[in-house]
Amino acid sequence: MQNIIEITDRIFLLLGKHLIRFQTIEMRLKALIKMNKTIISQPNNAPIIREPAVQNQTLGGLSTKALNSLFLLDTVEEDRVIEESSNALRLDIKVSFNLCEHNHQKLNTQLQEFVADRNFIAHHFQEKFSLSTLDGCQQAIDFLLQLEKKHKPFLDQFEQYYLNAQRGLDTQISYLKSNLFKTHFIFPADKIYKEIQILIDDNKKNDGWISLTTIGVSISKKFPDANKKIKTEYGFKNLNDLILNSGLFLLKIEPTSKGEKILIQLNHGEATFEIIEN
Repeated sequence: MQNIIEITDRIFLLLGKHLIRFQTIEMRLKALIKMNKTIISQPNNAPIIREPAVQNQTLGGLSTKALNSLFLLDTVEEDRVIEESSNALRLDIKVSFNLCEHNHQKLNTQLQEFVADRNFIAHHFQEKFSLSTLDGCQQAIDFLLQLEKKHKPFLDQFEQYYLNAQRGLDTQISYLKSNLFKTHFIFPADKIYKEIQILIDDNKKNDGWISLTTIGVSISKKFPDANKKIKTEYGFKNLNDLILNSGLFLLKIEPTSKGEKILIQLNHGEATFEIIEN
């Protein structure tokens, strides 16, 4: 009788480990799916966060959702239309893994088997194995050990998926908190930027290229506190530092009789720096 008690204790220990693994994958799936979200921010209002509903999803339902939205065969996706007011800032955060057909099918099979094994342990384990006999206990232990061996490659791979996604998301969050993000996405709506845009658009000479010095003088006259604002709100030392290092403007060095001068243009997606030689 003592042997059966010791063996059943081991069985319960193995069952507990399996339960933790099932719950871990369930939590990982929920976390991965919820990484895909839309954040809409409007002036004077709290941000609106739209994310997939996963709270009451079963492990099987989460697996299906993950295969449809996270683990993809290709990068082709349907465009989602989300209406918001014109003065809103919208951020779409998307996490996905593009898998070849073989790996996608392999993951699909692994998830299906993982869910089936979870359901078996939760609903049919005690029906299958008689824990009142030594033979039944030994069969249960053998089954649980084999299941552990079977699931290990899947669990290791899935943990890597999760860690990679988390690192990628952390990188994006760091960028969203950075001065560079504020400069790229908020400064173009600033009065200072709009004034620079007007100065460039109104400049008909030199194919629209305008001297950095000219910009600096004009902005200083119209916005005396421009440098202070740029340092406080965008993290650059001054206007010149922002123009030269933010990537919002194209730069060109042109020789002059007294040396050289820097010309600028608005950057509409290019990343170029040009030096004009004599």
